[in-house]
Amino acid sequence: MSEKELEVQRHGTMYLISSIGLTLIGFLATVFYAHWIGPGILGQYFLFLSFFAIAGLFIDLGVGYATSYYICQGKDPDEYFTTGLIIRVLLWIIVAAVMGVFSNHFGDLDKTGLIWTLIAVLGISTVINSLGTSISASNRLGLAASVSLIDNVIRIVIQVIAVFLGFQIYGLIGGLIAGMLTEIVIFIKYIDYHLKEFNWSHVKNIFSFSSWAFLSTTCTILFDNTNPLIIAYFMSIEDVGIFGICWTFSAFALFISTALCNTLSVKVSRWKSTGDWNAITIALSRATSYALILAIPMLIGGAILGKRLLYYVYGSSFAVGATALVIIIGVRVVQSLFQLYSNFLMATGHVKHQFYGLFIGIAINIPLLFILVPVWGLAGAAAASLSNAIICTIICRYYLNKIIPVYIEIKTIKDIFIATGIMTVVILPATIFLTQNFLTTATLVGLGTVVYLLVLFIINSQIREDILKTVKIKWVI
Repeated sequence: MSEKELEVQRHGTMYLISSIGLTLIGFLATVFYAHWIGPGILGQYFLFLSFFAIAGLFIDLGVGYATSYYICQGKDPDEYFTTGLIIRVLLWIIVAAVMGVFSNHFGDLDKTGLIWTLIAVLGISTVINSLGTSISASNRLGLAASVSLIDNVIRIVIQVIAVFLGFQIYGLIGGLIAGMLTEIVIFIKYIDYHLKEFNWSHVKNIFSFSSWAFLSTTCTILFDNTNPLIIAYFMSIEDVGIFGICWTFSAFALFISTALCNTLSVKVSRWKSTGDWNAITIALSRATSYALILAIPMLIGGAILGKRLLYYVYGSSFAVGATALVIIIGVRVVQSLFQLYSNFLMATGHVKHQFYGLFIGIAINIPLLFILVPVWGLAGAAAASLSNAIICTIICRYYLNKIIPVYIEIKTIKDIFIATGIMTVVILPATIFLTQNFLTTATLVGLGTVVYLLVLFIINSQIREDILKTVKIKWVI
């Protein structure tokens, strides 16, 4: 295995471990929230997060990715770090002023006073994103993954304690703030760049690149956060909570894809700057296979056990989201691919083409939400997202294939389906004959996971070798 492959595997595995750890902890926390405060309060929190993500768009404007891109080129890194930070702070001041003036248009956020909390949280995230961009751009991806894990652990611990003590929505937001402040403290200690005087050319370069990055990021954020807003408009806040739980639970399917995107983004930019297109091609082919390792079996498992999981794990009030859950997991399967394709387009400097795919997808998604949610409810929202994901994947792959060959490892994909089929044969009969309860459901999930992974390990030599090599890696950040 080459040094490049070892580095990708090391950093990718660290991101994966971090992702698995925080998602499992988050899963247990959301189970507690679901039983302790119910879908109503969770719906309020998911709406807060959606407003937070969308408002954050106008603070970033693509500056973060543009800053990372130019730092990766190795020229004037201190100047570009300073430029990115200053621009983001100025944008936050402008957004905060606008939100303050028009606070009465934010509905429940204004009535509860959360609009001012939202402004403060946006300010904290502005600093975090600027520092985090620099950490990742300096290729310290292991550190970034570790800090993300620490942030999420602290956030969840504080949230659980605060919710248990009765603070409800304020406890959830308080935990979010605690994790973010911790992240700032750690990043400041390890950051490699310093504030340095910059000139207009640095600002011009960032904005010339950031415009397309902003448009692409806007489409991505809208994809993840439009559903709660539309559901809240047509349905109840409890329905927002149910959909949010399904959306959060389905994130398990994105474990590997997200880890690979976080790892490969900086590396692809560096390989592109040195003209190493072969490394990019190989990385995409391997990443495509691994992105589907968890997504495909989870889709089949969700179709078989989804309703039981929602009923016994989260509570009976969440079981109505079973159909939506299966569709959402289907969304995640497709999303695991378009995440990679769009990430590679952006990392190779083809942000405009990435935007085309994402924009067409979201342009179809939003009208579909207004059409399908009133008719099919939560399932309609999920179906609209699935349409978005499919369109984005097709278009992004089309443009990416013009830049590099987009190969699919047929043998690995075939083995994933074989292992999934064997898993299905094992657990499906049990769902028919065994009594429905929490213990049975948990046992079937565990049994299916073990069978799938064991079969895949046995029949696919490439995956087996990669796993064995992983344990021998020198774990440095």
